[in-house]
Amino acid sequence: MPENNTHSTEDAAEIQERRNYVAYQGIPLEVRAAAEGEESRTIGGYAVKYNTPVVITDRWGDKYLEEIAAGCFDESLSRCKENGSEIKALWNHDTSRPLGSTKTDTLRFNMGDTTGLNYDIDLPNNTWGNDVRESVKRGDVDGSSFGFICLEDKWSKVQHEGEEMYKRSVVKAELLEVSPCTFPAYDSSQINCRSFERMKADTKEEKRLEELRKEARLLEIADENNKE
Repeated sequence: MPENNTHSTEDAAEIQERRNYVAYQGIPLEVRAAAEGEESRTIGGYAVKYNTPVVITDRWGDKYLEEIAAGCFDESLSRCKENGSEIKALWNHDTSRPLGSTKTDTLRFNMGDTTGLNYDIDLPNNTWGNDVRESVKRGDVDGSSFGFICLEDKWSKVQHEGEEMYKRSVVKAELLEVSPCTFPAYDSSQINCRSFERMKADTKEEKRLEELRKEARLLEIADENNKE
């Protein structure tokens, strides 16, 4: 396996992934301040900090580092008001409980923020909108996750806390939704990274080929010795 390996959607079918980095990056959700005498119905925060690796454990117990590169969502955000390209804010990823949309400007992203994916949601005045506001205000809900489709990523080997690990850098992706979540810590059983599976398969195949090359070389040496 090469030290650096880049994959795109030409290599595999697109698949939605979800991540919750709040517990690992310290990026709480909050009710935004309102003008004096007014009640704020806007919540916001960071869904992810850019270029900040997090250790991911997949459903098989394999670990790797993952980071979202700065600029990863730029193209997606630049066309998020177009029909068919809008990004949604959902309550706990539930499509039946929308909280906002870029199409109606009730979900907004700060594209000038180079720290991370910073957003604001103007909550609807309905049952779940009121529930979300109260839960965020009380601190019962203090984080969010995001759903995306990776369009291009890059793998490399790095040292992390004295251990050699693979690192995945998501360099281009389509952002689908952001969701305030009751349980922001990610569940390893939900980690679905086809790119990592392909990378592990490539590595296994490379090791097999290397063993075959070694065996072939030993046979050549044995034949040369027999001829002598």
